[in-house]
Amino acid sequence: MQDKLHGLIEDILGYLQVSKTKFLHYVLTKSQNNPDKDPLVLWLNGGPGCSSLLGLFTELGPYLLSEDGSNKLIKNPYAWNKNANVLFLESPAGVGYSYSTDGNIATNDDETANYNYEALKQFLNKFPEYKGRPTFISGESYAGVYLPMLANLIIKRQKNYPINFKGVLIGNGMLSQIISFNTMPLYAYGHAIIDEELWQYFGKKCCKRCVGIVYFDLKNKLKNK
Repeated sequence: MQDKLHGLIEDILGYLQVSKTKFLHYVLTKSQNNPDKDPLVLWLNGGPGCSSLLGLFTELGPYLLSEDGSNKLIKNPYAWNKNANVLFLESPAGVGYSYSTDGNIATNDDETANYNYEALKQFLNKFPEYKGRPTFISGESYAGVYLPMLANLIIKRQKNYPINFKGVLIGNGMLSQIISFNTMPLYAYGHAIIDEELWQYFGKKCCKRCVGIVYFDLKNKLKNK
């Protein structure tokens, strides 16, 4: 299905079948510059469980939802599709409009990586004009897990299905829950969010003066408090 938002931005939206029962919803916002030659950028919001429509309508899409409660669309001067064709994918099944015909939406990171790869592959087959384009994968949050795993599959499967893969863009990515959680005291202290007294307390109780992240045990200390 195609739609023209305010008659200016051409969007293509629909579903990509990634298994016998799972269908992932996507929205493609074509480049405002040179859609026939500009790169293809895949966007995943992460979560896990966060819809990429959040990225479309509140972060990097051509139009953003107003914050005054009126639900009006406001033109985004920093939209990524000013110079790229941006593919917003809702993944895995169960997120947003993506669904499974048998109701089974349970998944793990390996399965999600395969579904994301299959979605990208199906998209390129459905729209062959994007084959051979410089292709980037991008996202935030738990996409810090999704994207490296997807990149690994793209590289490993190049011989069977060539993709002009150029890079990965990760914003505030969740690479490790343990490391991210346990380094919060050091981050907070370094950015003057906590004072010296509280920093010293952390140093004595759970961080061993923060010699290294392997010594952090903030989660268990708080749990056992």
